[in-house]
Amino acid sequence: MLKTASTAYTKSMKIVFSGGGTAGHVTPNLALIDQLKNEQIYYIGTDGMEKTLTAPYLEQGKIEEYRVITADKLQRKLTLRNLALPFKLIKSVRQAKRHLLDIRPDVIFSKGGYVGLPVIIAGKKLGIPTIIHESDMTLGLSNKICAHFASDFLSAFPCDKRAKVVGLIVRDEILHGDKNNGLVTMGFDGSKPILLVTGGSLGAKALNEAIANCPKIADRFDIFVITGKNKRIDCDFVKQAEFVTNMNDILAATDVCVTRAGSNTLAELTLTEVPFVTVPLTKQSRGEQVKNAQWFTERGCGLTVSEENLSGLLNAINVAYDNRGAFQAKERAQRGLYGTGKTVSEILKYKN
Repeated sequence: MLKTASTAYTKSMKIVFSGGGTAGHVTPNLALIDQLKNEQIYYIGTDGMEKTLTAPYLEQGKIEEYRVITADKLQRKLTLRNLALPFKLIKSVRQAKRHLLDIRPDVIFSKGGYVGLPVIIAGKKLGIPTIIHESDMTLGLSNKICAHFASDFLSAFPCDKRAKVVGLIVRDEILHGDKNNGLVTMGFDGSKPILLVTGGSLGAKALNEAIANCPKIADRFDIFVITGKNKRIDCDFVKQAEFVTNMNDILAATDVCVTRAGSNTLAELTLTEVPFVTVPLTKQSRGEQVKNAQWFTERGCGLTVSEENLSGLLNAINVAYDNRGAFQAKERAQRGLYGTGKTVSEILKYKN
């Protein structure tokens, strides 16, 4: 069939995504990729978690190619390893430049994490528009550096005067879970309320141990623990898994949650109206989780228990569950947190 001059064509744009180290730096990218179905998507990351999490998207054809670079993380303590980082970063930037010269993208989007830094620097050197997004109340180290190189700096909260606040990037599917599928995944029949315990993609040993040391919780709740990679709870009154792929279904079946205070997790719980008790990470942290927890609890979405006072965890869980109607009403008032569409619009403005 001949193409006529009057036929309208829209050229797809090439977008490079980067970010990794934890699921919190990858799943927002996947949420955006789901919205950019008509564009050519590439991902630059390490051989780590981000490669594992993006693999299904590569198989489904949502990502054209996954390109690998090496990238090293800055240690938050005095160590000789940090002395070699500048030289390793130079190598990573060179690797990223080679991939970018081959792909020739219209724009680069980085969600953060140490793998995104060399990609953003390489993009700046090559004159390619670059966008970064910060989810937490304070800037991560990588994004703090990237902010000096990025064309656009987006954020979920007013964390920096240079940032344009667009909201949190959340997967649409998280709002459309199937309760029955969630119960099947967890191995419950729904006869008791469900308590979900999750420490994020890397797990939280302190939360796992706190639950294991409090069998009384099982008198009231069926308990499902997402333990994190290579972690396990040694007790017989919980069901557990290292990781789940259908978090939307799990949340649809959950009545109350115990969690760390990653902003993405707290946003997903809030948007799905699951009351929570958050135990923010304080050790080996820049303090972002404490601020995240404070923001959400001040708005009545859940409760906060400090890691130093886990003896009060059971009481907090019961309070959150007993007052779930009040917490859910406050969570419904936070619908403005959803910033996926706004972020997509920021990316598409570079479409020719």
